[in-house]
This record gives sequence, C-alpha cells and structure tokens, in this order.
Amino acid sequence: MHKLFVKTSGLCRMVLPDTAYWSGHYCGGLLNLEVTVDDNSFKRFAELRASFRDQVEVWSRSLPGLGEAQRSLAAETGETGYPVETPVVYNKALDDVGPDAHIRWLVVADNPGKNEQLAESNRYLVGRSGITAERFFARELGVDFRREVVIINKTPIHTPKTAQLRRLAAIYPEIRPVLENSQRFMAGLLAEMQKALEVPVWVMGISELGPRGIFAPWSAALKLAYAGVPASDRNRLYALKHFSMGAFATDMKNQILPGESQGQAALRIGAVLASRLWSQDE
Repeated sequence: MHKLFVKTSGLCRMVLPDTAYWSGHYCGGLLNLEVTVDDNSFKRFAELRASFRDQVEVWSRSLPGLGEAQRSLAAETGETGYPVETPVVYNKALDDVGPDAHIRWLVVADNPGKNEQLAESNRYLVGRSGITAERFFARELGVDFRREVVIINKTPIHTPKTAQLRRLAAIYPEIRPVLENSQRFMAGLLAEMQKALEVPVWVMGISELGPRGIFAPWSAALKLAYAGVPASDRNRLYALKHFSMGAFATDMKNQILPGESQGQAALRIGAVLASRLWSQDE
C-alpha cells in the first residue's frame, strides 16, 4: 500500500493512510498530497493496461464496418468536418504512466469524441470538457490532470456526442453486443484499477447511468464489481455531472454552501450522487 505524504506548514503535518485522502481539509483547505505507487501496484496497473489495450484490438477487429458506420452517422448529423480515424479508442496516455508516477485520481468519462479518436491523439478528454476539467483539478484540487490522473471511459467506442451511440447502434446493429460488453469490461477495469492504485474515483457524467440510459450496462456492472468491496473504498467513488455544456458549473453554483470551496463542494455533491448510483434500481 502506498501512503499520502501531507506537505504543509505549522502543526498540521502528518502521514495519512490512503483511506483518509481528503481529511487534509480539517487543517484548513485541501492540502498538497503526494502519492507514491509501489512496485506491486504498478505491476498490477500495467497488467490491466495491457488487457485493455488488447481488448480494444479485439473489438476493433470484430467490427470491420464500424468506421464506415461512424462516417454515415457524422454525415447524418452534419458533423462532417473531421476524419474518422480510430473507431475504437485505446487511451495512449495510459502508456505514459510509469513506476515513478504519482497518481492521485481515477477519472471515468463517457466515450471518445472527435478529438480523442484522431490518430495523432488517441487520448481521452483532450477536447473542451477535458480542458475545463484540467483547470478545475488544478485550481480546486491542486492536481495535475495530465500527470496525476488516470482517465478511462465507460466505453471506448467513438461518437461525436455520447447520445449518438444510440443512433450508431441503429445504423450498425453489429455494434450492440460490443457496446454492452465494452461497458461491462470498463466497469470491471475501473474497480481493478482503483484496487491497484488505491486512489479515489471521479465519475464524470451521470445522466445516462439510469436503467434506461446508454450506460445502464456500465452502471449495472459497476455494482457487481464493487459488491464485495469494503464501504471505505466504495465511499471514495464520486459521481458528478459532466464538465461539458456547463452542467457541472451550474451544479456548483446552485449547491455550494457558504464558506465551502468548490473542491469541497464537488466532493460533497459527488458523494451524494454516488450513493444514489449504488441504490438505484436495475
């Protein structure tokens, strides 16, 4: 197990177990926490990363018509100003995580958009939502989003907008089993990565997690993956609205309490929304 080394001034200087990740605010604001990943944790993370990379290749080979279907979708929706280059996207940023990495958060986004699927990128959350998230994590949590966060998605299948996954399945029915199976795989990957890295989880985007939502298979699989997980670990999963379209900012504005920082508000709200995720009906 790795530790969190709290660096601050005055009397509030201590070494906390990972389960006390956010207890630093008792000392007057969120503190500068340094996370060191031990050898066993990194070895397990590397295994999970490799299995994800291999699975993306399997899904890609099994859907030879997916790229053309995505181009048809783009033409139908008027989003023809970009080339479809990577129908199923592995996040190459995972390959940047080495044994000396200081990982502080796991972030789960929806699915790869236009920028993420470009061959020169193949990295998650590099569009406007990612830039907004990057600024929030730096400003409110003191976290370097590109170096201290591991990002995965609920599915690696590309569409310009998440809601278009439904239409893509109608255009190319062969994708339906892979769309569901990829969500189950990604939910299990999240649980295993959190176990390996021992960091909190930020689930970005909750509108499609209900029983009739696009990501209902992911949500159901997440509950199964965490069924035997101690409550202390489950309580380190936060679910919040997406950074896109101003949804997250609106939530912060409407629900922040007097004297509360935006970082503290996000964790409080995220804990409440996560509890609903665990309890909602299948």
